[in-house]
Amino acid sequence: MQPSPANSIKQQDVISCWRLGEQVTGGRWYNIYRVAPKSMDDGERFDFVIKLVNPHLNQDQASLAIDRLAREARSTEQIAHPNVIQLLDAELDHSPFFLIQPWIYGRSLDRLFSRVPHLSLSRMLWVMRQITEGVRAGHEKGRAYLGLDPSHVLIGKTGRVTLIGWSQSHAFGDQVAFPCDNLQLSRYMAPERFSDSYVADPVSDVYSLGVLIYQALSLQPPFDGQTVEEVENAHLNLIPEDLVVTQPNCPARLAVLVKQMISKNPILRPSIREVLNELIAIEIEHLSDMTPILF
Repeated sequence: MQPSPANSIKQQDVISCWRLGEQVTGGRWYNIYRVAPKSMDDGERFDFVIKLVNPHLNQDQASLAIDRLAREARSTEQIAHPNVIQLLDAELDHSPFFLIQPWIYGRSLDRLFSRVPHLSLSRMLWVMRQITEGVRAGHEKGRAYLGLDPSHVLIGKTGRVTLIGWSQSHAFGDQVAFPCDNLQLSRYMAPERFSDSYVADPVSDVYSLGVLIYQALSLQPPFDGQTVEEVENAHLNLIPEDLVVTQPNCPARLAVLVKQMISKNPILRPSIREVLNELIAIEIEHLSDMTPILF
């Protein structure tokens, strides 16, 4: 695949068989719009999104963006799990390069953290278990997610979780370039991922999931900083405060699990299957527990 000139991708009324609606967001790499099949009447709802390569990228950046788009398309098509964003259509061979996914009616987990004053323990466990199901589905297809952060966790109106951001995913054993400019993602990256020689490993996702659960219980990521370098230092050297201290309502069994998951030594972390089995057991114990866990 060769990228087209930067000015060749422009907003149009129709791309392929999709009619563009409002722009959802525009980032460094991609522009995202609401879309509807062009066969529908104008009054129909725009229930899908199109992710387009940013037309203002230079040729090298466009090549990277197209590669990431292709990786997301391959991953989501291969995994095909209810907790992983679905691939509906894609164009990866010529301009305009794009993929089509369903529009999720709901909110992201980072918005939930910032806007919901509290969440019951039972509901928090349900959300975290669904996230784990999606990550495990990728592992069963031989792919590490490597993109877990709250903005990539979408929670629908019924509470169903959908994981997006699979452009970060890699097959087990693949060499992975360090995303040195992504401060948000770095807060959830396993310590080994800061190495230039890192290869994709499922235990790195276990660590990221442990960081996310810790944040869900305490509303503070355990490893933070104002720069990627500060965050890296925290991941490599900081031992976060025990959850039973920061969140007295946290079940002791869950606190132990999270401590194992965020071990700095990958060998000491549980597998994703072990994490899922333990989360299911804890969730069953607390099915009716309405204790507020977020403050």
